[in-house]
Amino acid sequence: MDKYRKQGEKSLNAKKTHPDVIAKEALVKATFASREREEFFDIAYGEILVDYFMAWLGTEPHENKTREFIYNSALGLGDVRKRLVAYETFGKNMQYIEDDNESN
Repeated sequence: MDKYRKQGEKSLNAKKTHPDVIAKEALVKATFASREREEFFDIAYGEILVDYFMAWLGTEPHENKTREFIYNSALGLGDVRKRLVAYETFGKNMQYIEDDNESN
């Protein structure tokens, strides 16, 4: 329960937290996301997309609903990847945000 309480208190106190602290936490999350994406997700994405493509090739031209489902599943996978890359990009830009704050 303590680990949930800690996260809950952190969320409730987020309004009091300085934006730089929030951004530094985003950097930590982004570093994790970057490492995991590079080590695991790139391989998994490739394999899943090949599986979708092979399933799509196995359908007949008149199977519109099946083909659209496979296509939309591949698009959904792309949305997940885009969100992970967005977290990673924000975290990598943190050092430049900090530099701008220090120069001002």
